[in-house]
Amino acid sequence: MGTARHMVTRPSRRGRRADAGSRAVPVPDSGDHWGHAVVIGAGFTGLLAARVLAGRFARVTLLERDRLAPGTTHRSGLPQGRHPHGLLARGAAVVEELFPGIRAELAGRGAPVFDFGAGFATRLPHGWAPRGALGVEVQSLDLTALESALCDRIRAEPAVRIRDGFLAEALELSADRSRAVAVTGRDRDDPGHTPVRIDADLIVDASGRASRLPGWLAAAGLPRPEPRRVASPLVYSSRMYELPDHAAPEWLVSFEMTFPPLVRRGGAAVTVDCGHRLVSVIAPAGELPPPRAEAALREFAGTLHNPHFAHVMEHGRPVTPVYRCPVGGNQWIRYHRLRRFPDRLLVLGDAFCAFNPVYGQGLTVAALQAHRLGLLLRRADGPAGVARRFQRQAAGIVLFPWLTATAADQGWSRTGPGPAVSSVRAFLHLVLRRAPGDPALYAEFARVQNMLTSPLRLLRPSLLVRLLRPRGAAAAGAPPGPQSTTHAA
Repeated sequence: MGTARHMVTRPSRRGRRADAGSRAVPVPDSGDHWGHAVVIGAGFTGLLAARVLAGRFARVTLLERDRLAPGTTHRSGLPQGRHPHGLLARGAAVVEELFPGIRAELAGRGAPVFDFGAGFATRLPHGWAPRGALGVEVQSLDLTALESALCDRIRAEPAVRIRDGFLAEALELSADRSRAVAVTGRDRDDPGHTPVRIDADLIVDASGRASRLPGWLAAAGLPRPEPRRVASPLVYSSRMYELPDHAAPEWLVSFEMTFPPLVRRGGAAVTVDCGHRLVSVIAPAGELPPPRAEAALREFAGTLHNPHFAHVMEHGRPVTPVYRCPVGGNQWIRYHRLRRFPDRLLVLGDAFCAFNPVYGQGLTVAALQAHRLGLLLRRADGPAGVARRFQRQAAGIVLFPWLTATAADQGWSRTGPGPAVSSVRAFLHLVLRRAPGDPALYAEFARVQNMLTSPLRLLRPSLLVRLLRPRGAAAAGAPPGPQSTTHAA
């Protein structure tokens, strides 16, 4: 790789649409190994990236700033780990392809597998979603448990080494700045802060929203990518409850969707194992009571159209404190548009495009990106050029989820969205208005929501006729569950 290097930063003293069909596991199995790949970040995205890299590279090193304790311990680098997460049906299928048997393993730990239409109780902005089997299989789980199971699998990969407690602080480029050649950092427990340099033939940034890559590029004299942001003022307050058998609801996941400015508050209740429900109420920061005001939180839950959150709070036994965390909004750093971007460096997951997690898209988009990287690795003759091809294709995966999430969140903005976003928002609102009274429309929307089909399917003539036909407003309906409480729309 030559002897000349370009140091991006100094070590600190202180430290296109998703494929709907099933494909073969995109993990190359070749004796033609390419050397050493380094992944920054050992969360969900980094673990999937390591899996697809392990078959093509002789060595893969995962760099993680947190100490990864055995089991399902929460880590500080994942502040949203104590809040509900969703792995949509397409994302779950990809994870199963990459880690065969992982669904059954998680089910054995208590994470239920069920039909999306039958197990979800979803309160849309204008009423309850129709209930009934849709043939869309999903699994309800806790993100920390999922990452723990994936990490155990990755540790068993002979080619992979996890280096936890490591702070990645710099990126080295070649002398002409045309490609990435190394990561520099330090072990966080080293009292001497001794710099450590790790050479690499390919570097993957999977470090999430906190990625430092834009600053590293700017320090190297390369263009600093300007992120596109669509903010959200929402904040989570979440708590785990244990429910007695007599109070167990017949739903496995309950959800109330926000759609500003029409619906400013929402929530989610997720069955993470047989006896525990993770409940989260969501609202703008100024409207949500403080975490220690338990009575106020219960009162707040009672103001929602969905009564399931209040039901769990009333009948369940709290097993954790209340945790509060900002949602984070939407951010897309468009590396694929940079004219000068180092080869052998690629970015995926939240480090590339982060979504408002209320819509449950982030994990699935990251899984689809890892899947696409695996396909590119399988077809490539070497690491040169893979990064640019991947970044462009990753942008295609991001596009539709970005449009739908930001179209909804534009309702928080005081300035009106552009014509394209306004059109997407108006169409999405029309679908959400009609879905409660149209099971066939909702079934199609649920498949789009789970990324099993393209959003363009909602533009089919047969659905458009039904959407545009004059009809009365859909009834709000009654919430499913053992409790009798109903809330009018």
